[in-house]
Amino acid sequence: MRQALAVFGLGVALAIAALPPVAAQAASDLIIPGQSIGQTHLGSNANFYLNKLPKPDAVDVGMSQFRGVWVSKNKSRTDTLFIHTVSNGALNVQPLSGSSIDVIRVTSPWYHTHEGISTASTRVQILGRFPNAHPVDGNPTIYDDAKLGIAFEFAKQANASSPCIAIMVHPPGNVHLANTENVNNILHEKN
Repeated sequence: MRQALAVFGLGVALAIAALPPVAAQAASDLIIPGQSIGQTHLGSNANFYLNKLPKPDAVDVGMSQFRGVWVSKNKSRTDTLFIHTVSNGALNVQPLSGSSIDVIRVTSPWYHTHEGISTASTRVQILGRFPNAHPVDGNPTIYDDAKLGIAFEFAKQANASSPCIAIMVHPPGNVHLANTENVNNILHEKN
């Protein structure tokens, strides 16, 4: 699974030394609800983190926003990293000329929470650690703990043993989350 991180780019691994002190303390495989996945953090410093990543495999740039998808392929699986940013000017956040990361989404089971939850976890395991995660209105395949800022996607409406297929972090509160269909649409638009 560590190969999956390597495919996301040498820039990710090399960026660790250049990270701000708080970010450098985070483990490269750790998901922290409402804060980060690995070495990429939510917040108004999107350009710093995006510049540390290789060129995305697909992008969708719209009015004051950016959606990027990175694809990692190895022998047994294909994983994706999705990042959504919004212009700081649209949010009235400093620096106005920058952008803010408001959603990070991964499918690789290499990333995990302090509690050991990853995309290999089942719905019952996830709800045991995140009991406030509830299905999102209009999308029963995503369970969101809006208070903590972490969401879990399932391939279809989940039962107790359904495996998680993606984990997202976002600022606490209700935000627009990306699902597999959104990511696939961005990937197909590039062709």
